Amino acid sequence: MEARTQRVLIWSGPLMVLLFLISFLFLAGFIPPSSPSDSAADTYDLYAGSHTGIKVGMVLAMIGSALLTPWGVAISGQIKRIRGARALADTQMLSSALGALTFIIPITLWIGAAYRYDERSADVTQTLHDIGWLQFVCVVWVLFIQMVAIGWAILIDDREDPVLPRWVGYLSLWAAAGVFPAGLVPFFWDGPFAWNGAIGFYLPLVAFCCWMLSTSWAVFVAVKKQVADGTEPGVLRAGACACGCPEA
Repeated sequence: MEARTQRVLIWSGPLMVLLFLISFLFLAGFIPPSSPSDSAADTYDLYAGSHTGIKVGMVLAMIGSALLTPWGVAISGQIKRIRGARALADTQMLSSALGALTFIIPITLWIGAAYRYDERSADVTQTLHDIGWLQFVCVVWVLFIQMVAIGWAILIDDREDPVLPRWVGYLSLWAAAGVFPAGLVPFFWDGPFAWNGAIGFYLPLVAFCCWMLSTSWAVFVAVKKQVADGTEPGVLRAGACACGCPEA
């Protein structure tokens, strides 16, 4: 029953990606991101022109952020099957839960910026907007730890038939390298390393989406195989008694 639950929870990740795409691209208009070099008046106009869309989109994105937690739980359920990887499973699960929180905080700042945009100065709105983007993109460090933990756990599984394929482990480490530049955005106002740049934003975004979708599929396949093999906790194999020992 546990594995069957994981098989449902793992789709929380792809659903999060879908909700973020709808909220940031179609509702809030945050993709492409605004430029860090925009004036306070430019930022004010952004919220004045789409304050309702921003609030609706960010609430949807907040729901998507919460889905990171069940997604991480499903991954941990499989990593714990790897000998010597329990600590890494706990590390990635806690990172996933912390990642949900660190996404929710900047989203709340953007909601706050849209909530009373017409009752405050443009400078205050710009400050909330800037802090939101800086924290949203710099959440990469929690994500980085999670990716490394997952990759490490998979690559120490030395069985002929590993729980998760080794390519997922290598992908996790490559994705960690791909999201790393997002942590440098506080030092740039424009160019490829800024929060709207090719390296500061789009490269980490592509790395994150490819990693999440690929990892979700790999875990789903692993759970499906676990159920089919009858190796999930609480499921008896043929020829075994209730205590799990073979019949005489």
